[in-house]
Order: sequence, then structure tokens, then C-alpha cells
Amino acid sequence: MLLSKVQAAEDAVGRIDWDVWVDSTVVRAHQHAAGARRAPPAVIP
Repeated sequence: MLLSKVQAAEDAVGRIDWDVWVDSTVVRAHQHAAGARRAPPAVIP
């Protein structure tokens, strides 16, 4: 709350430069690369 009030006060007098960066990088691996099993293990009676 304190940060919001300070930012609002400084922005009102033009002392804040707002730079906004958005990074939408997504990294995905194949399911087998993540250690997923291909088939359930065989059950030995």
C-alpha cells in the first residue's frame, strides 16, 4: 500500500518514467523428455 501511494504521488508530478516490458517466452519439452512413462510397468504375478 505504501509503494502504491508513493508511486501515485511521484507520478502525479511527473517524476516516474513508466517502461513496460512483456516477455511471453514459453519453453516446452516433449512428454518423454520430462520423464513420462510410455506404458505402465508390467505386473508379474
